[in-house]
Amino acid sequence: MTQEEQDRLGRLQKIKEAGINPYPTKGNRTLMTQSFLDRFESFQETNEAVTIAGRVRLFRAHGGLTFAQIQDESGIVQIAFRKDHMGEEAYAFLKETTDLGDFLEVTGTAFLTKKGERSIDASSYRLLTKTLLPLPEKWHGLQNIEQRYRQRYLDLLGNEDSMRIAKLRSVLVRHLREFFNEKGFFEVETPILQPLYGGANAKPFITHHNALDMQLYLRIAPELYLKRLIVGGFEKVFEVARCFRNEGIDNNHNPEFTQIEYYWAYADYRDSMNLVEELIPYLFSHVGLDMKLQTEDGEVDFTPPYPRKTMRELIMEFAKVDIEDFEDQASMYQKAKELHVSVEASDGRGKIIDELYKKYVRLHIINPVFMIDHPVDLSPLAKRKPEDPRYTERFQLLCIGGNELCNAFSELNDPVDQEERFKEQARLVQAGDEEGMPHDEDYVTALKHGMPPTTGLGLGIDRFVKLLVNAPNLKEVILFPTLRPEQD
Repeated sequence: MTQEEQDRLGRLQKIKEAGINPYPTKGNRTLMTQSFLDRFESFQETNEAVTIAGRVRLFRAHGGLTFAQIQDESGIVQIAFRKDHMGEEAYAFLKETTDLGDFLEVTGTAFLTKKGERSIDASSYRLLTKTLLPLPEKWHGLQNIEQRYRQRYLDLLGNEDSMRIAKLRSVLVRHLREFFNEKGFFEVETPILQPLYGGANAKPFITHHNALDMQLYLRIAPELYLKRLIVGGFEKVFEVARCFRNEGIDNNHNPEFTQIEYYWAYADYRDSMNLVEELIPYLFSHVGLDMKLQTEDGEVDFTPPYPRKTMRELIMEFAKVDIEDFEDQASMYQKAKELHVSVEASDGRGKIIDELYKKYVRLHIINPVFMIDHPVDLSPLAKRKPEDPRYTERFQLLCIGGNELCNAFSELNDPVDQEERFKEQARLVQAGDEEGMPHDEDYVTALKHGMPPTTGLGLGIDRFVKLLVNAPNLKEVILFPTLRPEQD
């Protein structure tokens, strides 16, 4: 225990010995600090007493006058404690027992200092919480990045930018919901614990349910359950979904993440592209951002419409390879190795094409672009293009180094085709692909009962916020990211 902790415990004991509860059950404030400041002139004219509450940010005694700063969620206000107003005994007790970080409730009247600072002239105060550990030194915030993520509560207290990002994310999610509610979508909930994972190519987390004695998986995506609801008669559904993928951690990946997925009956991927071009400006406007963002890569303009380029066209443009020249897995694998793309002999042709894209294309993408029409072997849940069944009606909205903002399909609703694609995915799993998708017989059964033409989309909320605030790391926009255990 540090000397600081011992000193604070001593002051805590003194408070208790005075018969004061250092942790009362509630506060009695009448308004927030910013509301007081906004209405300061009115309070000054009426001399009306106000009660505010918050954390002590500054505490400086000057003989019979002590200035403090009290912070709540809305802002900071200065407090003047005067010995001649409070009485000598109460004033001395305040100075002897108050620490930076304590929560105080202060009652007083509007008071303008000689320097013109709007303040509260305290007539009384009450301790709401006694703190036993100090805050980050001098309120400059935590400087150690790892510590900022591990002790986010201190990071939020000490770094204004961290609080700004957290609040922006909250506002964004609220307006995401409002957008889809206004469009007539129903918000639903689907299982996080699933007997069979699906909806994306990813390695799942595995757990065990003791009572049922069965293996369960944390969902990697809500897709297959949401589409079951379309079969059941819903025509527009969405879910803000926590998802889990047992993958590496880097600047763009966290094993636990949040996305929004929607499914829309009687529409296709072109309708989804149009809807995205409505959604993006709506969100920028409601979180108070300009459509042109300044990033380390320069200015990025999110003003629609966005160009639409096929995956084949982009690979041809930047890798100088036409994937149609390599129709089978073996030839595609050989070409990828010649181009020094990191692939395995067990990888399917679709995965190889995706790795080719990642190495040669995505770093060149800055302004938003719809990458459309992915190969069928890369998109096991998307509908084939009628005019060329080698490709699917799929798009990804990409920007700034190929960051994927959303992924969408015209959903496959042919149960025979879906079953064949599941079988191909199962073959890849048998060959060693840990991210292959299992054969979901119940989902095929659902499709056999009939799903209308449908489009669906998933948008990663973490990555979208990271983009909006120009953060270098996904951990900056996740309040409590996954971290290695702290070493002794």
